[in-house]
Amino acid sequence: MKKIILMVVAAMMASVNANAQHEEGDITIQPRVGITLSNLTNYEDGKMKLDLTYGVEVEHYLTDQLGLAAGVLYTNQGVKDTTDDGTACKLDNHYIAVPITVNYYVLPGLALKAGVQPAFRVKTKLKADGKSYDVDKAIDLLFDNDYFKFNKFDLSIPVGFSYEYGGLTLDARYNFGLTKVVSGAAKSIRNQVIVVTLGYKL
Repeated sequence: MKKIILMVVAAMMASVNANAQHEEGDITIQPRVGITLSNLTNYEDGKMKLDLTYGVEVEHYLTDQLGLAAGVLYTNQGVKDTTDDGTACKLDNHYIAVPITVNYYVLPGLALKAGVQPAFRVKTKLKADGKSYDVDKAIDLLFDNDYFKFNKFDLSIPVGFSYEYGGLTLDARYNFGLTKVVSGAAKSIRNQVIVVTLGYKL
């Protein structure tokens, strides 16, 4: 029994030692790549859309348990849908996002995180039947004013966790959309996004 206990303790210590022990004042740079699972609130019949995201994040350790991180991510968000005639279509909202989070390390390598994420829309495409359409140009042709439009700025609250092992970091977070994606719509349409990325702390 003692041997089993000693083996378990040794395995736990080895696991802890494998995680990077960051100290107060440390700064890490983390390239990240992963996926987004996105949808829009109040979008009838909308389905989750899977796409890619990538970027880089810098973290400053205020203490050995508390870090402040800021990054830049290129992300493709939106929604999947099906038209009345059965044609599959996809709305792609391309953003440059700037996530800023406070990371609290509850265990070596394991962090809970929350913060704020301003994002800036680069373009919006509607893809259907093998073709791609520029949504902004279509709206300009259909509407004579700026009442109905896709907003350039988006703000969300990211909440999640990350786990680091030997410098490799798995990060998962949910972004609660605060601002409207579309102005002039009958209902309030906001982003709701799951982001899962794999990074390496340098």
